[in-house]
Amino acid sequence: MRPRLFRMLEWHERIEAERQQPGARVFVSDYNGGHPFVEEYLGDLADTAPHRLADITRYSGLDEDTTLRSKIAAMHERYDGVPYTMRNVIPGGGSSSLLGTFTTWLALTGRRRVHYVPPVYYKLAYLFQRMGIEPVPIAHRHAFEPDFDLRLPDERTVLVLTDPVWYAGRRVPREVWRTIAAWQRATGSLVFVDGTFQYMPWNGEPAEASARLPVEQTLRMICPTKYLSIHGYRCAHLLTPQHLREELAELHVNLHGDVAVSDRLFAHRATDLMLGKGNGALVQHIRDNHTALSASGALTAQMPIEAGFFLFARTRVPHRRFLALDAKFFELDGYRGYIRINLLNTRGVEALMATVAPAERPDGISG
Repeated sequence: MRPRLFRMLEWHERIEAERQQPGARVFVSDYNGGHPFVEEYLGDLADTAPHRLADITRYSGLDEDTTLRSKIAAMHERYDGVPYTMRNVIPGGGSSSLLGTFTTWLALTGRRRVHYVPPVYYKLAYLFQRMGIEPVPIAHRHAFEPDFDLRLPDERTVLVLTDPVWYAGRRVPREVWRTIAAWQRATGSLVFVDGTFQYMPWNGEPAEASARLPVEQTLRMICPTKYLSIHGYRCAHLLTPQHLREELAELHVNLHGDVAVSDRLFAHRATDLMLGKGNGALVQHIRDNHTALSASGALTAQMPIEAGFFLFARTRVPHRRFLALDAKFFELDGYRGYIRINLLNTRGVEALMATVAPAERPDGISG
C-alpha cells in the first residue's frame, strides 16, 4: 500500500489541473494573496530598477554575501535569543530550493528512511517519493490536537516536522519541543524544522520555540517571502549546525546556482525590515481580515489561529462550491467540511462572504 503521504500528491495534482483552467471555481485555499504594505516593505525595490541598485553584470551569489549572512544571524539572535552567527546561515532563493538541497543531501549521505510528524508540505513529499526516501510517520494526530500521540523512535535518525502547522496557523506546543529536544540529546538525532510560516505570530511574541532545539543538531528553514507575503521574490534561508554548513552550502550552490540580483536585494531588504519595524502591520491586516470573515456568518466553525495567514474552517455552504484543500490534503482525520482559507486572498474571502445575504449577516453589514 502506498504511504498516505504519497497519495496526497495525486490530490494536489488534481487541484492544480483545475486551478489553471479558465473559469475554474474560486480557489479559496490559494497560495497567493495581497496586502497594502507591499511598496512599504519593498522600499527602493518598489520603484527602482535592480540595475540602479546593484551591479547586474556580475553573478549574484548569496552564500558569498557575508554581510547578508551576518544580518540574518543577527535577526535570529534578536528574535530568538540564540547566538547564531553567519556560520549557521545558508541563504537560498526560495524554500523549494532548500527542500531540494536537504533531500538530495539525505540521499547522497545514504539516508533512505526518515521519520516525520504529520503533516509535511507536499513538495517535501514529492521529493521523498522521487528520491526513494521512505517517510515514516511517528504520530497519527497533529501536534496541536489534544490527543497528539507522539512516538519518537529509539534510534538515531532524521526527524522532519513543520511549525507552525501552516494550513491551520497552529503552533507546535512548547511541551512537544521540550520532548523532542531531550530525545535529540539522548539519540544524537538530527531534526529538520520547516519553519516557512514562522515569524508571523498573532500574539506579538517574536521568539520561535523551535529555536530552543539543540543548535548543532537542528536545521531550521525560514522564508522571508512568506513572513512579508511578497511571493514574487524568491527568498529563504537555512539555519544549520556549523559542522554541516559548508557541506550543505556547497551542495546548494551546485544544485541551484546563484540567484537574480533582485532576489539578493530583496533578501537584504527583508532582513533590514525585520531588524527594524518588523511585519506587525501585515499580521494585524491578516487579523482584521479574519475578524471580518468571522463576523460575516460565512463560517460555521473554525480552528483557533495562532500564526500565519491560513485559516482552517467549515463554511456555511458546501465547500465543493469552491476549489479548496480539505483535511485529506494534510494527512488529517476528521474535520468534515473544513477547508484551508487564505486570509490574504481577497477574491476568495469575498466569495465566501458573498454566500451570506446582507440581511442574514450577524455583523449587521448591509453592503
